[in-house]
Amino acid sequence: MSSFIVSDSSQTIPLYPSRADHMNGTVDFATYYRAVARTAGINYAHAEPAFLARVKAALDKGDEHLNTIPLGEWDRRGAGLFGIAKAFKAHGDCDSLAGRVCLLKQAARDAVQEAN
Repeated sequence: MSSFIVSDSSQTIPLYPSRADHMNGTVDFATYYRAVARTAGINYAHAEPAFLARVKAALDKGDEHLNTIPLGEWDRRGAGLFGIAKAFKAHGDCDSLAGRVCLLKQAARDAVQEAN
């Protein structure tokens, strides 16, 4: 990647991270999927309050991977989204149900963290 932002004196993070950046450890899971969500325009800040309350409750109980929220719910939430395939492609990845779930879980975590 040619565009980098410096997070501290010991590490640089790609401004537009690719799947390769994530897989080789240049960026972590959260940074990568947050970037794809941003590219796709996915932001759960205004999601239904009951859903965000469930996400917050799961996180508060230590469920950092949000696995207490059924996978089928994440699948349904991801099925109706448009522009996701282009966003994944822009980051050197391909669209998949698993990738959509990862993206949505990160967007949900971010929305809860931003609300607090």
